[in-house]
Amino acid sequence: MPAFARASARQFGAKRLFHASMLRRMEDPYKILGVDKTASAKDIKKKYYQLAKKYHPDVNKEDGADKKFQQIQDSYELLSDETKRAQYDQFGSAAFGGAGGPGGPGNASGPFNPFGNAGGFGFGGQGGSINLDDLFSAFTGGAGGGFRGFGGAESARARPGPQLYKGDDIEIVQSITLEDASTGTTKNVKYSVVDECGTCHGSGLKAGKTSETCSACNGSGSTVHLMQGGFQMASTCHTCGGSGVVIPRSSQCSSCHGEGVVQEMKTYNLDIPAGVADGMRLRVGGEGDSPVVRKSADVRTQRGDLYVRVHVKENPNFIRNKSELIYSAEIPMTTAVLGGKVPIPTLGGARININISPGTQHGDHITIPDQGMPMLNRPNVKGDMRVNLKVRIPRAQDATQTMLFEALADSLGDKQAKRIYPPISEVREDEHDQSQPGLLKRLFNKLTNHHDKK
Repeated sequence: MPAFARASARQFGAKRLFHASMLRRMEDPYKILGVDKTASAKDIKKKYYQLAKKYHPDVNKEDGADKKFQQIQDSYELLSDETKRAQYDQFGSAAFGGAGGPGGPGNASGPFNPFGNAGGFGFGGQGGSINLDDLFSAFTGGAGGGFRGFGGAESARARPGPQLYKGDDIEIVQSITLEDASTGTTKNVKYSVVDECGTCHGSGLKAGKTSETCSACNGSGSTVHLMQGGFQMASTCHTCGGSGVVIPRSSQCSSCHGEGVVQEMKTYNLDIPAGVADGMRLRVGGEGDSPVVRKSADVRTQRGDLYVRVHVKENPNFIRNKSELIYSAEIPMTTAVLGGKVPIPTLGGARININISPGTQHGDHITIPDQGMPMLNRPNVKGDMRVNLKVRIPRAQDATQTMLFEALADSLGDKQAKRIYPPISEVREDEHDQSQPGLLKRLFNKLTNHHDKK
């Protein structure tokens, strides 16, 4: 019995059908897998891999391991199908035929089957059976690609030619710096992937061994169940998963236990383009999971895709707004009043001098062209850098600075400013007047362009 659910593979042209009778003996699938009802498909898949590996009959020889492994498979087969999971969440096992199970005693029909549990393949009466694919083709002249209205899927073995299975997509997160986003970078991303077994090359067989015809369905891939009223219901063979063949344990590849796939860590060199934004998803085609299906002449496989969501870390100096970079520069009050030059860092590490105009106000900004972020797929076209100016107001550190600020307040006519010393206008010019403090006298002389006489 396979360690991975074939139902997780997405098949084009045919889908593996949910086994119609498993719910009669299956407990709560969430409980069996040990997951919450809110668990994501990825979490359910991860938990299934862990349990399947633990209880696989080739690994676990304890009594009851086979039964536990079968329950794990049944549970995952249900929960990995979004439609059937939704039906189970709403109606429980009744969604697939009621308490008696599909086709069981006391069961006329399930709420999702207008033909009284006709099943995924066909129904009939009085010992006969009708294939719904053939019936539908008779009405459509063979067009339509198979009958899907009863049971939600078509027979994987009803259509000629190899079937295409596609593996799951994988999504991971890769963090980069703002500098990396500006220049572009290459990162070695590591992630867990379901890959083709390198030992058996996906066949699931030991060297020189072959698969055998499934004895449960005689190679047809489906089994027929007798229902009430003499009707018959065909469903996917639960032993071979619809393939019609099985691999005996003695013939199974020792690396993948007959699955054809293994779970392993993979490294991929990812090129991240310049201009990438936080939250962007980069698609790498064909680097996702391989489909969980054994390779054969009747099976074609296609790997899923890898999606990398880019997380751009915050920068301590710059804020990004699309292609614009924003930098906050603090300048002295004297520079704001008198004007001057202020050095500004760039994202690349260089420093450039910007001119500050006299009378610059707190909150003014200066725009520096071509110093922002590059446009995505246009690395030579860059946005601007916006420098927001913050005027730093100093605290007077000594008496000289205090008197200078008071003198500035006098010259500006600021009568609200607090003062310690008398206004400059009250300082007398008499050099012999000893009533004025020496420091204040020297300040007066400096401001009035006088010089102390020696």
